[in-house]
Amino acid sequence: MRSLASLGTAALVERLDEELARVGRGSQALLAFDADGTLWSGDIGVDIFEALVAAEGVREEARAALEAEAEEFGVRAAGTPTQVARALDRAVALDLYPEARGLAMVAWAFAGWEPQAVEVFAREVVSATGVERRVHQEVLPLLAWGRRRNVEVWVVSASPRAIAVAAAGLVGVPPERVLAMTPEVEAGRIAPRIAGPVTYADGKRDALRAARPEALVVGAFGDSSYDAAMLREAVLPVAVHPKPSLLHVAASIPALLLLE
Repeated sequence: MRSLASLGTAALVERLDEELARVGRGSQALLAFDADGTLWSGDIGVDIFEALVAAEGVREEARAALEAEAEEFGVRAAGTPTQVARALDRAVALDLYPEARGLAMVAWAFAGWEPQAVEVFAREVVSATGVERRVHQEVLPLLAWGRRRNVEVWVVSASPRAIAVAAAGLVGVPPERVLAMTPEVEAGRIAPRIAGPVTYADGKRDALRAARPEALVVGAFGDSSYDAAMLREAVLPVAVHPKPSLLHVAASIPALLLLE
């Protein structure tokens, strides 16, 4: 585990300006941010799942897919769809159910809901859990820099899209620049499966590449090893409140910086 060179926000803004000038203003450039732990403290995916479970909100439309997941991985689960979803979520912590599958499940556990209803629910959760108060203030000047320089700011999150969009809006990132776990929609209702890439680990990098294949990632920001692939895409990869897992793989991310 190596120690990282650290920069304050002002110094990092200067570095971003230097890199943008070096590549030329004609180049397309973007900043990519992980969400949970990087833009704000806590985990909005956990927030929305706990709210869904507390409301007994997992519907019968999700049951068959949930039970199939439990059977495939040998997870003991019975009862209501909400209880099966809860059992799968607990199995992630016990290493009985893959984390990527668990994160995707949180998004499609809303099967049977209308997308607009999920969006309303997500906004209520963001408000009730005080996400606005949890925003890391040191990242705000970086977002402001992107707006001043006409550099696109993207959020790439493993949380469900509805709540990632609601939370990202608090820091000025529009829905069209949020990549997150997105369930399919059939006949106007959420279906029990994910549409598009699973935005976890290498899937974060792949989703960003697919969305903006020609863009230069001038800066990327993350807090865990699951952000490593996305960080490696950046001219300036930056750790924000890094977890031990990111520090353990720091040597594999050239020139990784630490935001003070």
